[in-house]
Amino acid sequence: MIFYSKHTALVLLLHRVLPVRDAMWDPMDPKLFERTLQYVQKHFHVIALQELLFHRPAVSSKPLAAITFDDGYRDFIDYSIPLLKKYNIPASMFVTTDCIENNLPTWTYLLDTVFEKSGILCFSDFDASALPAEYSKTNWGSAAERIAYGKKIKQHLKWIPSLQRKKIINAILKNLYDVTLPVGMMMGWDEVRQAQAAGYEIGAHSVSHPTLATLEDDVELDYELNYSAQQLHEKAGIEKSVFSYPCGSYDERVMAHTQRAGYKAGLAVDRKLYEPMKDNIYAVPRIELYNESWLKAGMRMNGTISFIEKFIKN
Repeated sequence: MIFYSKHTALVLLLHRVLPVRDAMWDPMDPKLFERTLQYVQKHFHVIALQELLFHRPAVSSKPLAAITFDDGYRDFIDYSIPLLKKYNIPASMFVTTDCIENNLPTWTYLLDTVFEKSGILCFSDFDASALPAEYSKTNWGSAAERIAYGKKIKQHLKWIPSLQRKKIINAILKNLYDVTLPVGMMMGWDEVRQAQAAGYEIGAHSVSHPTLATLEDDVELDYELNYSAQQLHEKAGIEKSVFSYPCGSYDERVMAHTQRAGYKAGLAVDRKLYEPMKDNIYAVPRIELYNESWLKAGMRMNGTISFIEKFIKN
């Protein structure tokens, strides 16, 4: 059963599609992605995101859907686009411009990498005074304990003030110094232009992937919004249109600055269906998909999980 009507739409969020497994942040397997595309093609009228947001078709026998990707990983070129082309399905990619410039993944992925691959079991110089007590223990009995600590602190770091987060991240990278940071994982400007030329919408996902609602300085917030758009325009001729909030982090202030920066819409995560008549265009909800069982993925896409969460909430 699909819990959709002409008044709702499905906006999907993905990050990576790759056959290589990752213990810290597992990409969606290409086989699951292909099954997902088959499902949305059968049950939805899949259109480009901007068409869904700004030029909705007057008549459609199926619920509307759009597919989006965040961050700008290169596997979008290698694995996602070939399957999207196979089923003639449009998609949008929102890129973090520092990742393109520096040829390194987002800070969240960097933390995943060093905690997973390091051989170090104790921080030698780490000030945990600004962190909750549970993060003060930075010596571990095993790699599994270190990885568990990494997963937990990454979630905490998403929601603390930006300057504090940057200081802690730099300290972690300094302590777990035995890991070579992963290069070559992100799209370069050539790949961005290639994806755009192939018909895929490209948009801004900030400069450095901060959780925008934690930015205390308006100047820093405006920089993340404006300079990312400026780089996309200068390097790929992409006009400012839709902004995707990193980690789905936004509030009233972020929405106001996004609108003031000249964007026509903002993408959240929020795990529910998009209701154009009710939802703020600067807080468009998306349903994120993961590398999980087909049953769970299907329940996310057909609206079952959203329906249950809405029912419980009410």
